[in-house]
Amino acid sequence: MSRRTAVAFDATGTLFEAIEPVGEVYARIAREHGVDLPGWRLDDGFRRILRHAPPRGVDGEDETRRREGEHAWWSEIIRQTFQATDSTARFADFPTFVNALFEAYRRPGAWRLRPGIAQLLEALRDRATPLAIVSNFDHRLPDILEALGIHDYFGSIEIPSRHGCAKPDRAIFEAAAAALGVGPGALVYVGDDPPETLDAIRDLGLGVVDVRTRETPEALEAAVLDAIADPT
Repeated sequence: MSRRTAVAFDATGTLFEAIEPVGEVYARIAREHGVDLPGWRLDDGFRRILRHAPPRGVDGEDETRRREGEHAWWSEIIRQTFQATDSTARFADFPTFVNALFEAYRRPGAWRLRPGIAQLLEALRDRATPLAIVSNFDHRLPDILEALGIHDYFGSIEIPSRHGCAKPDRAIFEAAAAALGVGPGALVYVGDDPPETLDAIRDLGLGVVDVRTRETPEALEAAVLDAIADPT
């Protein structure tokens, strides 16, 4: 029986979360660029568009091109969000607006650690547990982790633009495991992904902790620590 000895975390929704609703941020920065739309309508439009969006960061022959593609991916999501909210809205300089919005989510003021995460990371560090991040976020992720003060907890940060594949592809988890010096079967994955994604990760042989089923920080910490304490 294998023993879980390392933990791979998802990023947004697991380690950290946006401080403001997406629609409010979009609305505020849009007003700075000459377009005034209600935040609640932009939030609704964004969520509908994102639900059907293709993976980001996977297209391109090398990491540089895939990183460039991430910006283009977001530009299209933003364009569709405003089109779905009000098709008559027009920006004088749409690329400049997109850049401002893209960079707003790189800054520390956009994000906060989720409750209990600092304590959980410290508990895992006290146990000398190797930690990774496996996320479908983009290349801004290391900057966000630095700003939140948690970058140095992780021995591996794996995102689609590094590998040309996204969760739940086996290759991205194998890369995280190799960087930590363990086999993929030694990983416990902690995330708030959709159930079908978590099931696919489980099918790869990883342990899985579903963040959404742990209602308190204490429950999440207990579940993670239990997952690396018992052989499976």
